[in-house]
Amino acid sequence: MRSPKKTTHCLQFFAIFIMCLLPSQARLETTYDLVIRDGRVIDPASDFNGIRSLGISRGTIQTIDEGPLQGRVVIDARGKIVTAGFIDLHSHAQTQLGQKYQALDGVTTSLELEAGAYPVAAVGNQIADRPLINFGASASYAAMRSKVLTNSDNPYLFFDGRPFSFEDPGFTTPLDAQQIERVMRHVHLGLDQGGLGIGLLLDYMSDAVTTAELEALFTVAAERKAPLFIHIRRGMAGDPRGLMEVIDLAKKTGAPIHICHLSASAMGGIEEFLRLFHTAIEDGVDISAESYPYNAGSTSIGAAVFDRDWQQIFGITYADVQLAESGKYFDRQRWDKLRVENPAATIIHHYGNEDWTQLAVKAPGMMIGSDAMPVFSESVKSHPRGMGTFSRVLTEYVRKNKLLSLPEALAKMSYLPAARLALIAPQFKNKGRIQTGADADIVIFDANIIADQATYTAPYQGPKGISWVLVNGKVVVQDGAVVEEVYPGRIIIGAGSHPSY
Repeated sequence: MRSPKKTTHCLQFFAIFIMCLLPSQARLETTYDLVIRDGRVIDPASDFNGIRSLGISRGTIQTIDEGPLQGRVVIDARGKIVTAGFIDLHSHAQTQLGQKYQALDGVTTSLELEAGAYPVAAVGNQIADRPLINFGASASYAAMRSKVLTNSDNPYLFFDGRPFSFEDPGFTTPLDAQQIERVMRHVHLGLDQGGLGIGLLLDYMSDAVTTAELEALFTVAAERKAPLFIHIRRGMAGDPRGLMEVIDLAKKTGAPIHICHLSASAMGGIEEFLRLFHTAIEDGVDISAESYPYNAGSTSIGAAVFDRDWQQIFGITYADVQLAESGKYFDRQRWDKLRVENPAATIIHHYGNEDWTQLAVKAPGMMIGSDAMPVFSESVKSHPRGMGTFSRVLTEYVRKNKLLSLPEALAKMSYLPAARLALIAPQFKNKGRIQTGADADIVIFDANIIADQATYTAPYQGPKGISWVLVNGKVVVQDGAVVEEVYPGRIIIGAGSHPSY
């Protein structure tokens, strides 16, 4: 006769056996909105890397499993990478055409943080009610200064298609103490509207903004725990004083800061810039930075830097600068004429160096941001970084040159930006991850063939190798083409938003 003790052990074993079977049965009985089957899942947040299937419903990842899953739509991802959609925290391409090319490049969230918008909701003006991917903006400091100086009610979005000039008082006119106090009230208001921090085009207003004004702004940013997204002041090529200025102010006030396109500002001083950046982190400064994988920059020909000794600042001549619209290079006569007639014209200036670019891209903690320029029509050319930044990193610096491992690169393009923004916008706690409960913002690509195809002369070409892109659980790119009439993108607002906005 079996002892009661042995019988109890047998019953316990049987119960455990049945419980192990139940999840498998539950998987087969659950039908998800969409299943991504048997892809190589890389979660940049946890470093997980393995073959799994994803079950997605109601815009979120419901399960991640080794076993079979049932779905109303099934994507066969065998042989492909399945990872979090890319988060571009430096994009001026807040247009329908801009979102299209960013989606083709694997971007699921595109943010206007360097220049910002004011009112913050103005970032959606060009996208209206048809956003293909997620979007959002910082509160634009240039617009706030302009508001105080001109009392204009015009919404402001950097290069939003209207005539634009860096001669606007917001970029050129110093503020007195009373005006500084007024503009700080607008900073609070912009954050109350849901600004994802404060956009500070400091180099574009170098002659207008005093140290006293900057300190007041940094103090408000510290109080609101709102990151400042800064285009630092430029001196001569490689001069680190602009970086040192904002690091010192961050130390003094406790403000969180983010350095936009660090390598483009550093140029030949990249090693010193990186040393200062990492020393600041070690000293407890709340600092982050991003770079893009190109050796040419792009801006308006009317930018303030071209009022200074720009050939010495960048180490280039007129022959190194292209008009984006035509691809033609300048001489002095053409340059002077266009600056007067069309100061908003986009130029591409070739002042970078591949060694500098590589040092920045591979630096620990460095994020990837495109600095994508606004695009409204394919008849007008633009910098290719709006079409190929993220695929270029995977092509040049992962597959070809092996500067980065695939998980390292993916973290720089999704998880690190999400983690940086999570304090100002809690929605980012569910982005940049492939985890149960995370937003189903997902990119699926073939790591063996992915390649950026956009060039300076033919920019409007999406990459090859990116097969599928999902935004909030909806397919927006299928077989490398944008799906028509699907607009699942959402605006992302900061935690400081007030219910009245």
